Amino acid sequence: MAYRIRHKDRSAGAAVRRIARQQVEAALACIDGTTGDAGRTLHEVRKRCKKIRALLRLVHPGLDADGAGNAAFRAIAAPLGPRRDADVLLETFDDLLTDCSAPEVAALAPVRAALGRHRETIRARDDTDILLREARDALAATLPHIARWTLENDGFAAYSQGLEARYRRGRRTMREACRSGDAEAFHRWRKCSKDLAFHLRLLGPIWPGPMRAQRTCADALGDTLGRHHDLAVLAAQAGRMSDIPAQAVEALVAHIGARQRALAQAANALGARLYAEPPRALAKSWRRRYAAWGRERDCKG
Repeated sequence: MAYRIRHKDRSAGAAVRRIARQQVEAALACIDGTTGDAGRTLHEVRKRCKKIRALLRLVHPGLDADGAGNAAFRAIAAPLGPRRDADVLLETFDDLLTDCSAPEVAALAPVRAALGRHRETIRARDDTDILLREARDALAATLPHIARWTLENDGFAAYSQGLEARYRRGRRTMREACRSGDAEAFHRWRKCSKDLAFHLRLLGPIWPGPMRAQRTCADALGDTLGRHHDLAVLAAQAGRMSDIPAQAVEALVAHIGARQRALAQAANALGARLYAEPPRALAKSWRRRYAAWGRERDCKG
């Protein structure tokens, strides 16, 4: 399924409507085809919503979304998060243990037991069938709205403002995170880097090879920052659990801090490469390549 602009799209608006519609249809097909792995389906539907929201941020503010914009897809994805987040807490904890000695693993056993109980509580509370049914109804309801979406501009002008604004914000949040070391700043940077990866994919056809390399870097950065965020969420969750001994929480937080420092260092190196170009220069260079891509389409026509 082509999450990218194509020569055959009649206009930027047509491309946006096609891409959004295909993502919604893929999410619906995933829900309809669920055969038992509900967690995987929840994750897939959330991912499709994130891709649509990144698309909307690319064409913001020139899009008339007819009542089915960013907020609508955020609302669809939000109820699906807690179960997936509970699974990620355990996965993050288990991954952290790979750096621990056998005595340290034993000392942290109460943490894992508490996280397991938390996951079972979430699973018992949230009826997955109901969540997916409600998500399906809400997603299907967006299709008529998507068909009416219009853009104020066409060509690269439809993408340039959102691209430059989100890239600029990514550079700013990178500096904030590197300066402060604050987990929330790293999380804001992560969201921007994920958008950049999606935007590189959406506009990739205008310069496939180099933009694919940039997207690989953006994906690696998003993954690194995602693991940093998962650790921050794990530390916060452990701190809220009254059934975990304080000594175990302190040991866990120490391990988390060491892992986060290593991830921050790796993220800074990736970010320095990915965000090396000033925002205005980036938009200008992509505009020129978009024009060249358009001439290539005209030659083929």
